[in-house]
Amino acid sequence: MRVLVITAGLYEYFYSLQTELLLLGHEVYMVHLEPMYLDNSANIKKEALSGADCDLVITANIFETNEDPKILDILARFNVNCPIISITWGHPVEEISELWKKYNSKITNDIIKNLKILFWSPCEKATQEYLALGFESIVFAPLGYSDKMQTFPFFCWKKPHEANPQVFQDYIKQTNPPPEKDISNTKIIYLGILPAKPENIDPKIDLLSRTLAEATIADPKLSRADIDKLWSYISSVEPRQRPRDFFTIAEVFRYYHARGTRRVFVRRLKKEFGNQFLLFGDDWIADNLEAEPSQSLQTRGVLYHHVPVSIDLGSISFETSFFPRPIEIVKNIGCLLSYRRYDSEQFFQENVKSLVFDDADDMCEKIDFLLNNKQERDIYRHNILNTFSQQQGMVRSLKKVIDHAMKLYS
Repeated sequence: MRVLVITAGLYEYFYSLQTELLLLGHEVYMVHLEPMYLDNSANIKKEALSGADCDLVITANIFETNEDPKILDILARFNVNCPIISITWGHPVEEISELWKKYNSKITNDIIKNLKILFWSPCEKATQEYLALGFESIVFAPLGYSDKMQTFPFFCWKKPHEANPQVFQDYIKQTNPPPEKDISNTKIIYLGILPAKPENIDPKIDLLSRTLAEATIADPKLSRADIDKLWSYISSVEPRQRPRDFFTIAEVFRYYHARGTRRVFVRRLKKEFGNQFLLFGDDWIADNLEAEPSQSLQTRGVLYHHVPVSIDLGSISFETSFFPRPIEIVKNIGCLLSYRRYDSEQFFQENVKSLVFDDADDMCEKIDFLLNNKQERDIYRHNILNTFSQQQGMVRSLKKVIDHAMKLYS
């Protein structure tokens, strides 16, 4: 097939995705939404691409309103009329928020089907929530891990025989600059945000969201979707109002969950490890915590590779333990130490006892062990790399999602 890939970010993931598509025997055409590429290559695009040339589109956040031009505008310009796979970096209910604010679930489903969109959700529980609200056209599959990387010029078809990928670690060594900041004293790193509390929230929703957060903090193996109180409330609401209320619950839940996890863990890291702990991210100043600005992909890669321990405290958008940040840490051969989620055993497998923690005490105990045992630390780095490579390969997910899209819209 001829596959059009459209990206506006997470280039590392899409470069790997592009490479795996070529190795599967597909032709690939990659469009980059940054204005400088669009301006410089507009004529090339018009000559090289038309809707008839394309059998499948893979993109992300297709209804995202912040990009200009919009992904849907680009597809309309080229008269694309083939199945579209849209990866949901956020919760899938958020992806369609502009639609359900205007229409009911039936009309929303009809619009998505008419556009031939299939959402690829990397979180099983988020997929269940999406379906429970009456939405359709979604499939769960892990994002998948790939250690292959090949960059091509944008806006031209690449054929399978042109695939000559590097191992990602070799690519990183060639392209990553040295750290801009002196990290010789840094032993632990965490990159993430601290979400602010939404304003003007209905007291019932606030109480429910806090209750859900407290339950999942008390039992990290528990997902929000597993708690009956959530669905009891949703079923009591008018059908058209359900997505809106769920969206609000999810926002407030994030705030309370982050206060009880990210905030607690970061404060403990600051207390226990002082200047050995380096915090990156936005909005921590509101909690009187100093943090470095968020880093570029390349700079993050250097930090993950050189700092002894890289902490992951879960995703803001959904509850899976397998999302872009831990994938990025492992690909850079960082030593990943992760907060437990409902699917940690599935992804970490035999490494779960060593590299997954349940609370702040457990986290500090595991950090102390890793910092004082370099040989063991290096073994864990390569163990989790091998686990991700062998058990969570991107090819498996790609085949599943592509097959689902082609059958759905054949």
